Amino acid sequence: MFLLMLLISGFSVYSIYNLDKAAENIKGRHTTLSNLISDKKEANEGFFANEMLLEAVKISDDQIKYSYITVFTVIGVILVFGIILTFFIPRVITKPIFNLFKAAESVAGGDYSYRVDGVKSSGEIDTLVQAFNHMIDNIEISNRELQKKNDEILKLLETTKRFNDVLETEIEEATREIKEKHKALIKTEKLATIGELATGVAHEVRNPLSGIAIALELMQAETENEEHKQTISEILNEIVRLERIVKGLFQLGHPKSLQLIECEPNDIVERALSLVNMRAKSKGVTIEKQLGCGNQFNVDHEQIEQVLLNLLINGIDATGSFGTVKVETKNCNGTVEIAVSDTGCGFSEKDIDKILQPFYSTKERGTGLGLAISNGIVEAHGGKMHISSKKGSGSRFVVEIPNNLNDDSIA
Repeated sequence: MFLLMLLISGFSVYSIYNLDKAAENIKGRHTTLSNLISDKKEANEGFFANEMLLEAVKISDDQIKYSYITVFTVIGVILVFGIILTFFIPRVITKPIFNLFKAAESVAGGDYSYRVDGVKSSGEIDTLVQAFNHMIDNIEISNRELQKKNDEILKLLETTKRFNDVLETEIEEATREIKEKHKALIKTEKLATIGELATGVAHEVRNPLSGIAIALELMQAETENEEHKQTISEILNEIVRLERIVKGLFQLGHPKSLQLIECEPNDIVERALSLVNMRAKSKGVTIEKQLGCGNQFNVDHEQIEQVLLNLLINGIDATGSFGTVKVETKNCNGTVEIAVSDTGCGFSEKDIDKILQPFYSTKERGTGLGLAISNGIVEAHGGKMHISSKKGSGSRFVVEIPNNLNDDSIA
């Protein structure tokens, strides 16, 4: 716009310049005519002609003067209008629009606090600014409400997640307890069946076995045939094994009640070791011990000694010559741990899950009752038996028993 004003002003100046040249041309012609008239006419006629010519030049000068005034007035008006358009119109129209553009960019960037303020413009622009600010106000209010709802939803989701976690944990715990109780119920039913079987075996088999054993012993004493004596000796050994099986069945089906007394774990270990030392020496097995437990605990020492004897005998039998069986005791978080480990043949992972079941044995002539009875004794004391083994790398049995066991906890 300002450039257009400059062009118009330049054109006006150029017009004035042409008028000025025309005026000079007229003056020159006036001088020439005056000279000619003075030479060729009479004085009076020349005087009147000259007066008329002067009058025409004066009129021409007046017209040129008026043209100058008109042109300069137009130039002034144009310049003033150009200045107004150049400096004031942008402040009235362009600046509010630029502010609206900045506000739109802020809103697009997520900033709803920006407002278009201090705008002094025409009614339409002011209405547009007010409408824009009102729109941002509504957007900001809606955004706050939406954020508030999002926060409430997030809190609800977090609460739901915590509830689900607690519920999942409780379900897992309940499932685990149900499985354990189901497992215990099956075990109880098995033991009850075994108990009935053991009772029948004890009455129907035990007495005949005793009579057969006595008769065989008499026959062995009377015969002179060494081959017969050897055969009778083998039969007697099998009878002893049968009696041991019957005794184990009876103990598994009818476990003895616990007779708790306060004693030291190390003393029980020492008594058990004294009973198996000869067996270990005969097989070339070294017994090591690391008795670090200094506490006492309330247990049925005879039954715990039976458990320890069974573990030691199994370890010695599983370990070949120059092998090692190690016994350890220690205190651990309110419990006493007695561990028996060996460097024997070990057993596979699938056997670990079955080794404590009745009648399951990895020995060729094992009854599968020793570990089942031992585990029952440990559980009766409120303890646990942990087993770790690897085929060809030995085994480790850890008996964990609370050191504050009492009659109430048994019940």
